[in-house]
Amino acid sequence: MNKYFLILSFSFSILILPLILNGNEIVRLKIENSSNVSFSALNEQIHCSKSVSLFYQKRFFKLAWNSKTSSELLTAIKEADQEGLNPRDYHFEKLQQFLTNSTKTEFQKAELDILLTDAFLLYTSHLFSGKVNPQTIDAEWHVVRREGNPLEILENAIESGDIKNAIQATMPKHEIYKNLKKTLKIYREKTNESWANIPIGETIKENGNDERLSIIRERLFILGDLKDKTTENPSFYDENLFKAIQLFQKRNGLEDDGNIGKKTIATLNISLEQRINQIEANLERWRWLQQEFGNYYLKVNIANFELEVIKDGKLIRTHKIIVGKPFRKTPVFSSKMQYLVLNPTWTVPPGILNADVLPAVKKDVSYLEKKKLSVLDNQGNQIKISEIDWNSKAVKGYTYRQPPGPENALGAVKFMFPNQFHVYLHDTPSKELFSKNERAFSSGCIRVQESLVLAEYFLNDEVNWNRESINKVVETRKTQTVQLKEQPNVHLLYWTAWVDSNGNVNFRNDIYERDKPLLDQLNEKPPILRTN
Repeated sequence: MNKYFLILSFSFSILILPLILNGNEIVRLKIENSSNVSFSALNEQIHCSKSVSLFYQKRFFKLAWNSKTSSELLTAIKEADQEGLNPRDYHFEKLQQFLTNSTKTEFQKAELDILLTDAFLLYTSHLFSGKVNPQTIDAEWHVVRREGNPLEILENAIESGDIKNAIQATMPKHEIYKNLKKTLKIYREKTNESWANIPIGETIKENGNDERLSIIRERLFILGDLKDKTTENPSFYDENLFKAIQLFQKRNGLEDDGNIGKKTIATLNISLEQRINQIEANLERWRWLQQEFGNYYLKVNIANFELEVIKDGKLIRTHKIIVGKPFRKTPVFSSKMQYLVLNPTWTVPPGILNADVLPAVKKDVSYLEKKKLSVLDNQGNQIKISEIDWNSKAVKGYTYRQPPGPENALGAVKFMFPNQFHVYLHDTPSKELFSKNERAFSSGCIRVQESLVLAEYFLNDEVNWNRESINKVVETRKTQTVQLKEQPNVHLLYWTAWVDSNGNVNFRNDIYERDKPLLDQLNEKPPILRTN
């Protein structure tokens, strides 16, 4: 009975009180009753209900917005699509409708003020740390998200009257984010261009003739890989087109041999709308990230199978890498490299033990000998393989260890940075896999090409360490740990679209299938209630 009486009383107050109350009193009534009834304004759901209530309580329920500040906010929300976000999420249509209406009641003015406040808080919270929670997309995503206080920013913005700069200050400052925004604009402007399907056929090689080349030439011109599409013979594969194809292949993660085969044609046929979606997904990923990577850091792009070392803003070196298989993903996280180990032993982790090693041993006990794996009990004592009952549960509790040497799974060196996933960088005896274009072959750790060269770089400031001294230690096959005096940050990340240092947009296959679920959530309406 009390519940229905409250709702009836509140409904009556909404109809009658605006005739006798001013805007501030209407806001107070709305906020004070918000905990017991559905909280909306101008028939739009309030998303940041807790922060909205606190904002007005702290200012004694006075209206906050004037014509200048509300106009600046409306303009900022209209431009949310430049960030890969949807203005609809931030009450854009309703705000536009009422801000252009000069004959508003006191009730409408009060609710418009609340709606403006909610729009600011929701938009800035999305700019600060993203609209989507990354762990709802993939449990292997563990980045430190950006911190910010939208409520505090709103209070300062209202006091200063500068909404535009307050919102801009919440946007990510990374250059790649800014360049992706520019690329998003360019790609959207191209969506009216003709986009005929290019048929799959025989591989086209330089100096060859093929009718498809006229469409390919036009496609590369639209995409910016070909600067001049004029030619005497559109069906002839000339040198200019060859160079354009190589650029296209390189920035799309294909083998840049200039041959136009099935993979190149399939990639050329990817629509601009798909690429726009890919850019929007990666803009959201940048909003998840902390503001700074540090002055000295190692950055891994899992989807690009590449490692970069960056110091004082300069790219020092790059290495090809091998990452986790789709069913054993390399996780996304940040840490700090503390030391490296030369001639490491390899202890088989539980996941690999149960999924790979034990099934192989049960089929063929000689597997252990072939892989040079010894079996140790809880005290570290070696157990004779012939004495083990492989059908007992005890086998899962033993330690399985591989000694240093050329056949060791970790190769000659591993690079260690604390993390809960037992993931690290390491060498590998299977160097032939680096010749592959897509390299998702590991069980989660990251294999590094020319890993001893990387070790030499990290040790180049240490006393008595150079390539010769490193090689001498490796030859001994004795394990040696070396602490790093200068410890780089380590960022394991996942990008399927970015702009490189030459200004070229790059796309990669979504090997872990993270883009679609991210885009699905990005395109949904915000949740009805938020905790902030």
